[in-house]
Amino acid sequence: MSAHTRNGTRTAADVVNGIHFLVHENDVDRLWQAQQAIDLLALLDTDQPSPITLDHIAAVAAYVAEDLRQVLGNAHRADQLPAVDLAETL
Repeated sequence: MSAHTRNGTRTAADVVNGIHFLVHENDVDRLWQAQQAIDLLALLDTDQPSPITLDHIAAVAAYVAEDLRQVLGNAHRADQLPAVDLAETL
C-alpha cells in the first residue's frame, strides 16, 4: 500500500501507518555521532602522509559498528508496542 495520495502528498495517518520501527531519542543521537565519525573518515586524504593509521580507522569502524548494533538492538517494532491509553497519562 502506497503512503502517497493521488496528489502526491501524505496525510498524518499515512505517516503514522508507515512507521515500522521506533528508536529512542538517545539512539538517534548515537546515529548522528556515528554519521559524523564516518564523515570524518571520508575526509581523510589518502594521498598525503598522515599520523592516522589503519588501526585508528579500524577502531572508529568498530566503534560505529558497535553503536549501530546497539541502536538496532534497542529498536522496537511499532506493531508490537503495548497499547497505551494516552488519556490516562494526562
